[in-house]
Amino acid sequence: MKEIKVALVGQPNVGKSHLINSISGATLHVGNFSGVTVEKKEVEFSRGEYKIKLIDLPGTYSFHTYTPEEEVTKNFLLNEEYDLILNVIDSNQLEKNLIFSFQIADIGKPVVIAFNMYDEYSRQGGEIDTEKFFKLTNIRAENVSAKEKFGLEELFAKVIKTYEEKNTPKVYYSEIVEEQIENLKPFIKECKFSKRFVAIRLLEDDENIYKIVHEKPWFSDLMPRLKDAKDILRGEYSEDDTKTILFEERLALAKGIVTQIAKKARRETLTEKIDKILIHPVLGLPIFLFIMWAIFQLTFDIGAIPMDWIDAGFSAFGDWIGNTMPDSMIKDALVDGVIPAVGAVVMFLPNILILFLGLNLLEQTGYMARAAYVMDGVLKRFGLQGRAFIPLVSGFGCSVPAYMAARTLKNPKDRLITMLVIGFMSCGARLPIYVLLVSAFFAPSMQGNVMFAIYIGGALTGLIVAKILRVVLFKGEPEPFVMELPKYRFPKIKAVLFDLWVKTKLYIRKAGVFIGLTAFALWFLSSYPRADIVKKYEPLIEKAMPVQKEVIKQKMNQEILENSYIAKVGKLMAPITKPLDLGWKEDVSLLVGLAAKEAVVGSMATLYGVGDADETSKALIEEIRNAMPFTAAVAMIIIVMFYSPCIAAMSTFYAEVPQWAWRVFYTVYPNVFAYIAALIAVGLIKLFS
Repeated sequence: MKEIKVALVGQPNVGKSHLINSISGATLHVGNFSGVTVEKKEVEFSRGEYKIKLIDLPGTYSFHTYTPEEEVTKNFLLNEEYDLILNVIDSNQLEKNLIFSFQIADIGKPVVIAFNMYDEYSRQGGEIDTEKFFKLTNIRAENVSAKEKFGLEELFAKVIKTYEEKNTPKVYYSEIVEEQIENLKPFIKECKFSKRFVAIRLLEDDENIYKIVHEKPWFSDLMPRLKDAKDILRGEYSEDDTKTILFEERLALAKGIVTQIAKKARRETLTEKIDKILIHPVLGLPIFLFIMWAIFQLTFDIGAIPMDWIDAGFSAFGDWIGNTMPDSMIKDALVDGVIPAVGAVVMFLPNILILFLGLNLLEQTGYMARAAYVMDGVLKRFGLQGRAFIPLVSGFGCSVPAYMAARTLKNPKDRLITMLVIGFMSCGARLPIYVLLVSAFFAPSMQGNVMFAIYIGGALTGLIVAKILRVVLFKGEPEPFVMELPKYRFPKIKAVLFDLWVKTKLYIRKAGVFIGLTAFALWFLSSYPRADIVKKYEPLIEKAMPVQKEVIKQKMNQEILENSYIAKVGKLMAPITKPLDLGWKEDVSLLVGLAAKEAVVGSMATLYGVGDADETSKALIEEIRNAMPFTAAVAMIIIVMFYSPCIAAMSTFYAEVPQWAWRVFYTVYPNVFAYIAALIAVGLIKLFS
């Protein structure tokens, strides 16, 4: 039996996987492409005397790749052996999809096109003339619906016929472009690709093709001709970027062909009616902000209910362990270190699940692409992509789900830049620190304005840092927003629930390891050495009246913290933080804040001898006002705004980013940035006071 090896390609969301699932008698094999963790699906089935082997390549918009998935598709099409390309197209997005089809056609391999989702297109009164399309392009095509399973047998009959006749596409651009292609072909000698394809890709500055031809002996003769060809195109089109020129050529070709082969829908679709409102130039942004506000309200308001239950449950469990086990280091480690750490991991799950439920629903209904479109223009100025808005805004609630929300960014560079600046969005746990310091050093009439400046200042600084990172470390533009907006569809509940289950397992397994180890280390550093101090206070606690016991315990805890390993580190930091007018007590509190930002206020209360106090405690506010200069308060606010987030957030970042170089960078750079920013602020205050 003869085998036809078919590369299955198409843009994202065109129904390739659905088409595979609809082929009767097919055997599916799932693995990974060599060297990358990108899913590889292969399907084998028989038709007549042929065995057809379909390799489902990741969805890609263009040969100008931005994501690892797109790179896999490009590398396969350029370097692997196959007989034919089957290009799946969304019938509702003909012009946008055909731009990529014409890039594929340039390769010179036999191509067959499946106009998928034709059931939706035809219900709206649309028709596609596949015979006329074949006459215009020499590419066989079939109208199909993977969902309703029609046209599939006819499609694979055309695949077999194209394979037998070795039909190759005949797609041509404007006269001026074709002239430059022909001028280059005589200077292109032996190469594994056709001369036409090499010429086109060189005109488009394709790095992969450049690397291949750069080593050829005829490369030096080709370069002057290539430069002349580009100069002619730039002058003719008044456009500096030749990639854009070829894109416009394909778009014009697509529009011209669509007008000849397609009878468009007679009436406005429901999607178009909804989009008139949701991506309206004026209404689009407010609607999107409202939707995101609603998701975050659900995330942090409804999520707070089970969070409180979980917190109470772990506290009760810790108390039970504390009352059951005999006094020992193991008991202290469990009660004060391990159990709170595990509780911190589990406590964030409601927030994560609610946030990702909302994001998944937006993705599956088709609205996420609209959200990216609405925000893309604003964020692109800062080197970010439109989708970055969601994790950035999530950061104001909690950095943990924010880092996980960055998964919606498929391009590694865009995702990493976004994750590196999420920490600049002040999470809810930092609010008590701001309230304490602002209450102590600013008049009541100023406090609201100062709080607003802290949050806006942090966000704007994050955007500026993102731009700097893009220019210095991640050179190049963010992944472009491709103007393909899928039709609105009802979400598949089973798929949503499965995705949530996978994310839950990953979070607990990956982040939990980091959180548990780091929390235990910080607990140990802040609780030891303690033997001599406990020995000194135990007789006093036993003899004291019940009312006085808590006071003595507070003094004992204060002395333990003052003499702990972490206090010694804080005191060693004194020469570094002295220019910021910070004392060792503030240094220790900031170090404890690495475990959890909300612990900063409690540590300051302990070290200042106030006891159990929160950010509204008048006694603590008075103590801090008397002990700290104003410059120190400003420095501490700035450091809290910018330095490393809590261990739960850092652990989530480490779990999401496997490269150690970026883990180290992420651990160091916000603290250096925070120190420099605080130093500048203190210097300016002293200069103008």
